[in-house]
Amino acid sequence: MKLSQLAVGLSNCQLDLQGDDPEITGVAAIDRAQAGEITFLGSSKYLAEIERTQASAVILDLNTPCKLPCLRTNNPRLLFAKVLERFHQPLKLSVGIHPTAVLGEGVQLGKNIAIAAGVVIGDRVTIGDGVSIFPNTVIYDDVAIGADTTIHSNCTIVDRTQIGANCLIHPGTAIGGDGFGFELQADGSWYKIPQTGYVILGDKVEIGCLTAIDRPAVGTTRIGTGTKIDNLVQIGHGANIAPHCILVSQVGLAGGVTLGHHAVLAGQVGVGDRAAIGEGALVGAKSGVISHVDAGAKVLGFPAIPERERKRIMVAELQLPEMLHTIRKLEKRIAELERKIEGGN
Repeated sequence: MKLSQLAVGLSNCQLDLQGDDPEITGVAAIDRAQAGEITFLGSSKYLAEIERTQASAVILDLNTPCKLPCLRTNNPRLLFAKVLERFHQPLKLSVGIHPTAVLGEGVQLGKNIAIAAGVVIGDRVTIGDGVSIFPNTVIYDDVAIGADTTIHSNCTIVDRTQIGANCLIHPGTAIGGDGFGFELQADGSWYKIPQTGYVILGDKVEIGCLTAIDRPAVGTTRIGTGTKIDNLVQIGHGANIAPHCILVSQVGLAGGVTLGHHAVLAGQVGVGDRAAIGEGALVGAKSGVISHVDAGAKVLGFPAIPERERKRIMVAELQLPEMLHTIRKLEKRIAELERKIEGGN
């Protein structure tokens, strides 16, 4: 399609043709794009790439000079995502139930659902309109799945789990497994505490591959609407995650953790038992939160402290070898002076 045709229906977008309306056949990164492809400039540090790119058009901000035909916007990365959707539709299943799927008693099925080969669905499960379930996923009894949700292959959805509408669950994820609850007995053995609670996902939640979300002994583990969870994340029993949070790969939440809305946890963050992270807070990669993080705060390190303070400590740590060398020289000099003083006496 022509660039001008591509721009139709894209909100907050200005067409800047520079005298040409190229044919656009695909999308690519700025350093790999070829003729016929559109790319984007997401940061000014890649500005020189505009001069070298072979792309036929560029998505960029409202002010950056460019000799190529452009789609201009105040959020190039967001517009790039919308353009990608024009060229690459997600994999879809054919509507219907595969003959190898197994459905329990009392299952309620919505319209236009797709259930693939090897899917097992327990008793009293409710599946909304437009749901797609990919091969070999297992859904236990008494699960509810909202409309237009997609569950990819080899997922396990345990009983008493409720999944909202328009959710996307990637392969290998387990939702509703037992929380890690044990009590030490007098004989030194561990007694398992029954995990009888619920897991509830709001609408438009996305969960990456091989993530685990546990249910509590009592009460609910809750994932708020619009929250996005990466691969290999552990959500402990009874966690309460507000809407629109971001949890990057290998985050681990202990039981009873609370996240305020739009909180962001970078990769490999660990959050201790019943810790609370305020709305809009940002926890840097590999940090450990053991108590409370204020709303809007940026924290880093273990234990997590304000980012600026942690960075000063990190800079000081880099200077430790030089400081140690200086201290040893001073100690040696002091020892020499002491010997001279003693010799003078």
